[in-house]
Amino acid sequence: MIQIQRREQFTRAAERLTREPQSIRRHEPHLYEVTNKAKGHQYHVRIESRNGLTFGTCTCEAGTPHAGRRVPQVCKHLAAVVLFLRAVRAMRRRAASH
Repeated sequence: MIQIQRREQFTRAAERLTREPQSIRRHEPHLYEVTNKAKGHQYHVRIESRNGLTFGTCTCEAGTPHAGRRVPQVCKHLAAVVLFLRAVRAMRRRAASH
């Protein structure tokens, strides 16, 4: 589980997003299905809030390492969902202010 704190966490993941576009679909509340359009791979990203902090997990190898003693990293799938949710929130704010 990765705590989402700063914009800098997503710099490298966002760079990878420009090379490999992702498709995002809400699967259920707080769970999103992310499909890599270039490769066709699907991953699930869960966003959770605990005690006012936001956390994210992804089923890809970077987000949930299975081999070795690696720690979870911000992946392009998690970055795509965070960008998507921020855009939706901004659109809702704009619509409410008009």
